Amino acid sequence: MDNEIIYNEIGKLIKKERKEKGITQEKLAELTSYSLSFIANIESNTHQSFSLHTLYNIANALNTSIHNLIPDKPITKKEYQLYCSNCKYTVSIPKELGKLTEDITTITKELTFTCPNCEKKSLKIKQ
Repeated sequence: MDNEIIYNEIGKLIKKERKEKGITQEKLAELTSYSLSFIANIESNTHQSFSLHTLYNIANALNTSIHNLIPDKPITKKEYQLYCSNCKYTVSIPKELGKLTEDITTITKELTFTCPNCEKKSLKIKQ
């Protein structure tokens, strides 16, 4: 599993638990003796690595179990591909471009590209 994904998922669970307890990031930083920027980085969708001991300290500060801050189901990395329904041509695309294309598709309902293989307008995004 990609380290970035697991750290990001743990960060989301920490943020959720903190908000449910009505604790600000500033207060959590104070309770754990970590900097505000360290807590903010853990909770944001940026890769911030930290130790198991750090996770234990955060769980204690939130008055919860460390188990509540660890994902309980498998985490899958989103991979995007452009797929031609006509000739079955498939190409992987960077996640940033895939996410952008997915967002545009949500707004426009459908977005197709011309396939470089068969030259038909039948290339669509898929995960």
